[in-house]
Amino acid sequence: MTPDPQTPAPANADSGSAVPPPPAAGGMAVPPPPRAEPLNSSSAQTAPYRPEPYRTAPEPVSHRRNYALFAGAGLVVGLGAGLLFAQIDLSSEPEPSMALTEAVRGCGLTDQAGIELGDEGQSLTMDTEGYDDYLGGDEADDAQVDCVLRALDIPDAVDSRLGNTRAMDGRQSAEWGEFSASWSYHPDSGTNVVIEIVKPRED
Repeated sequence: MTPDPQTPAPANADSGSAVPPPPAAGGMAVPPPPRAEPLNSSSAQTAPYRPEPYRTAPEPVSHRRNYALFAGAGLVVGLGAGLLFAQIDLSSEPEPSMALTEAVRGCGLTDQAGIELGDEGQSLTMDTEGYDDYLGGDEADDAQVDCVLRALDIPDAVDSRLGNTRAMDGRQSAEWGEFSASWSYHPDSGTNVVIEIVKPRED
């Protein structure tokens, strides 16, 4: 029986390798597939062993550094508490009195000549008309000054002294409540009254 040239020959059981097939039609031989290496082949190479670098233990924290941190934190807390107490003390100061400003405003004399507020509302100067003012002066009259004094609750005794002051008496003064007043009188220049807000006197 003549073998078919296109039929591959059976594998050789003794050698364990396949017999190369005969040349195909046309005269070119077909190479056999590459032989696979077994997984447990001794030719397989393993990756080389690389030891890890030596690691040193971290340095212990110095106790002096801890003490410095605690001291710095305590200083910051102390300064913050001091500033807080200082703000509380400053905020506890009483606000300036507005009694003089309110008295002048209540009498409608805010823009009146001869009545002038000073020291941010902490003092008041009042000038009445005298003989010289009749020649062209523009000062406050007695009724306007009396309105302001009544608004400030001037005692009757002080009001009586003010109304009976003569030129020869010089400058007089008195205090009541939170006010300190001084005044003088001359027929030519009229009456001059200065009132200041002072702290209440301690008994």
